[in-house]
Amino acid sequence: MRVRWSILVALLLVSASLAAQGVIVSPPVLAMDHRTRAGALELFNPGDRPTEVQVELVFGYPVTDSLGQYRLETPPTVPTGMRAATSWLEVYPARLTIPAGGRQTVRFLARPPATLADGEYLTRIVVASKYAPRAAAEESAAISTELSIEVKAVTTLLYRKGAVETEIAIAPPRVRQHGDTLDIRLALTPAGTAAFLGTLRFTLESTDGSVVATHDQPVSIYVPVDPLIRMAIPGLAAGDYSLRITPLAVRSDVPPGTLAPLRASPGFRLPLRVTRP
Repeated sequence: MRVRWSILVALLLVSASLAAQGVIVSPPVLAMDHRTRAGALELFNPGDRPTEVQVELVFGYPVTDSLGQYRLETPPTVPTGMRAATSWLEVYPARLTIPAGGRQTVRFLARPPATLADGEYLTRIVVASKYAPRAAAEESAAISTELSIEVKAVTTLLYRKGAVETEIAIAPPRVRQHGDTLDIRLALTPAGTAAFLGTLRFTLESTDGSVVATHDQPVSIYVPVDPLIRMAIPGLAAGDYSLRITPLAVRSDVPPGTLAPLRASPGFRLPLRVTRP
């Protein structure tokens, strides 16, 4: 008797590294410049057997649903006003096998149209990684079992022509307290010539200006979104506070020099009443 399992998992970049069935992909965000028109990812297989890898490009961007949760939108055509690099980027090699403990560089070459306007262009890099099946036999029962696992990791490629800068507009937040947590819904709208890849810093201040709680939320904003952000306030006394929201052009999980400069983007300050039972 032979049994085969196939598992497929799709991952959206939210941290400093991505692992696709043991293959580690770096950097987590690849920025390409119009002057060089080239870039590279490094794939590392720390596993104990070879893995087959396929690399492809897909246009997509994060959106939020009615509950404020993120999902990746991959429309069949590029929406008006968005800039896609998918159709004029090439991948070398697109298919490869990485030995156990091995590394492989995957290169990207841009062939943009001559009329390409200044600005930032987007595509997603999908790294599908699959181990060669490993068989195990039990002679007494004459059973052979084969395990085949495939994982897809999705990361970001940004192509920039000319000087780019980003900006973010923050609408008045809606805040609800649930015990030791603030549930914050926040409508965010990007502007400028680049997406907003950065951090939103949430600072809770007492009436005398003292900081009593902070929360840093990494965000990648390409279209208007309305995410749910949870901020912990354990042990905070009941009373009047102010919630300050500040956009920052920093990300702990993105290499230095990757983020676009941030225009002066005013944050938001909201009076807030914390209650306790």
